[in-house]
Amino acid sequence: MNHTELKALRRFFFLDIVDAANLIAGVSARTWQRYEKGTVTIHKDVVEKINKLKQERKEILKKLSAGEVVNINVTAERNEQELTKILISSVSAELIAKS
Repeated sequence: MNHTELKALRRFFFLDIVDAANLIAGVSARTWQRYEKGTVTIHKDVVEKINKLKQERKEILKKLSAGEVVNINVTAERNEQELTKILISSVSAELIAKS
């Protein structure tokens, strides 16, 4: 994944830089900005987390498109709960735009 893809995916998930830095990478906003500018190599764990989020978003889209309920795991870490909410918002926006 390159810096341009990272920035596009952050926006696709409706995350600002601060939220992406905190929720996805556990780094400072400045470090995330450096990732997006391409001045710092994106850590492997960040790429893996983004790819996992893409897959989770795809699954949420599939469920919501089929009229299924998407649950938020209340026993998950707060960051995981927040990311699930963000993914649901992203998918909802896509579904509304398509209708």
